[in-house]
Amino acid sequence: MNKKELIKIIAEDTGFKKSKCRSAVETSFELITKELMSGKDIFINGFGKFKLRRERCRIFNDGSFVNINPPVIEIIFESDTKTVY
Repeated sequence: MNKKELIKIIAEDTGFKKSKCRSAVETSFELITKELMSGKDIFINGFGKFKLRRERCRIFNDGSFVNINPPVIEIIFESDTKTVY
């Protein structure tokens, strides 16, 4: 599922206009991204947890060449499997 399909399904299920649903979905993603980039984890009850995993830059030198691995930032999602529906 992509963002366009998500917006369509939300609009069909709620009866709201697609433009309103698009605004809500985009704002939600922007807020999640903003909080993650500020170093905070996001927990949405009944859905899961978003968090960042950071790895610093690594430099390897074996005498014949230098290998530089850039820093890595990954977004990790852990599903909330404890919720019973």
